[in-house]
This record gives sequence, C-alpha cells and structure tokens, in this order.
Amino acid sequence: MKKVLFATTALVATAGVAAADVSFGGYGRFGVLYVENAAKDTRIESRFRLNIDGSTEADGGVTFGARVRMQADDTATAANAASLNGARFYAMTGGLTVGVGNIYGAIDSMPNLYTASIGLSGLGWHNVVSNFDADSYSSTGAGRNGVEVIYEGGGFGAHVSSSNTGGTERTAIALSYTWNDWTFAAAYQDSNVADDVVYAVTVGGEIGPVTVSVMYAEDDLDQASATLAGEFEVGGATTVLAFYNNDDENNGLSADSYGLGLKHSLGGGVSIRGGVVSAQDVLTADMGVLFNF
Repeated sequence: MKKVLFATTALVATAGVAAADVSFGGYGRFGVLYVENAAKDTRIESRFRLNIDGSTEADGGVTFGARVRMQADDTATAANAASLNGARFYAMTGGLTVGVGNIYGAIDSMPNLYTASIGLSGLGWHNVVSNFDADSYSSTGAGRNGVEVIYEGGGFGAHVSSSNTGGTERTAIALSYTWNDWTFAAAYQDSNVADDVVYAVTVGGEIGPVTVSVMYAEDDLDQASATLAGEFEVGGATTVLAFYNNDDENNGLSADSYGLGLKHSLGGGVSIRGGVVSAQDVLTADMGVLFNF
C-alpha cells in the first residue's frame, strides 16, 4: 500500500496546521473463467480495484477517516468502466469504531465467513452461508447508507449495523471471541425481508497446518445453509482450499456444492490462483494471477 502525507495550513477562521494521511492500495487480477453450459463458456476474467483512504487525528486522539473504491470488471457480457462507489466514513478511538454510509455490515464481517473462497474470482461464493442476504460493503454501488458500531479488544469482538434503504430495513449484531487460535462467532439479524439471514454461527481455528471452519445460517423461512471449509498449507508458498456446502435456499430443495482450489505465492504480493466448483450440478473453474499493490 502506498501512502502520501499532506500537510496543509488551514485557511479557516482559526489558523492552524492539519495533517492528513492519504493512502492508495488495492489489487489487479486477470485470468480465464469457465462456466459449464453458458452461452460463452470460456472468457477472460479480470478486475482492477483501487482503494483511496483518507484520515486525520483530532487533538483528542480520535481518528476520522473515509474510504472510496474505484473498480473495473470484465464480466460475462461486457467490461464496465471504473467508477467510484459510495463512501464509508468512520470515527475511531482505541478499539471502538463508528462507521456510516457504505457500511461493512455485521454479518458479512463475521470471522471465518469467507474461509476457502475458491479460485481467482470466488466462483460464485457458494462457501458463504449468508447468501449475501445481509448488509455488506458495495464495491461498485452506493451501498446501504447505514450506520455501524464496531468494538475489538481482549479477544472479544462486537459489531452492530443498521440500515433503512429502498424499503429494506435491517439491524444486525455479531459477537465473536478468540481463544487459543480458535474464533467463535454468532450473529442475529432483524429484517423485513423474509429470506434474509436471521442468525448465523461460525467456528474456525487451526489444527497444525490446516485452517478449519464450520459455518451455519438460517433465514425466516427456515431455509438453512451449512459449510465445512478448510485451507491446507503445502510448504511455505502453496495453499490448498476446499469446501462442502448444503443450502436449502433453492425453491425449498436441498442443493449441494463443493469446491477445490489452489493459491501459490510468487512473492511481492503476486500469486497464482485457480479452482473448480460444482454448484447445483453446474461446473465452474478459473485460473489466473492476482497482484496486490
């Protein structure tokens, strides 16, 4: 991540000097994506993402900041031009953060929720038990324009988020605790959307070179999703990822999905990534390069 420090003399009624920390960072990725039975089953997959973060610290020690993101993707139909998303603003002191705008969301930020995300692109994110039926940060849109409070300290974490946009009202709370390299998390959401997540539970930790996670979520229609996921280190540069998911949210029918992936570090923030996922009897696969900057 690159940082630029700006010091400017404040041209306001009360003279003084304000120091702002502005940083730029993100990643690029490109490769090949295959989707079984699609009109165009093989295509180029690419993304450029740039985060722009600005922050400053008040005399009382509170840090105020904001983030916007610029992102361009090559999709199945077309490549979209890069544009800025909705901003997320925050105030932070110690382990307490208050965020507004394009919030992260309590459930989407749960520990271990994204364990064993497969391939270069996530390949449908079938390992994620929330099915994205909760508030989350939008990389290309305005976001939920909500408010959230986050606390972390002493192995304990708490995250409360709330939004009311476009007729959808959501309030969620997630609690987590880390003990001996194992993290336990539970969340509850109140929403006026029937198939939104009501509660979710995740447990994850390390057994030797293997990171293991178990995740479960259920909505107000009693539709459940459960995932068993693992990431196994092979040597110092290679990680093998795998998951199995069973999800009822398919017109009331049970649907199984599973995936196997590989990450190999080339150093300098560059990695080769690829994987295969079978979901609802449709096979997807990708392979390519991701580089952080």
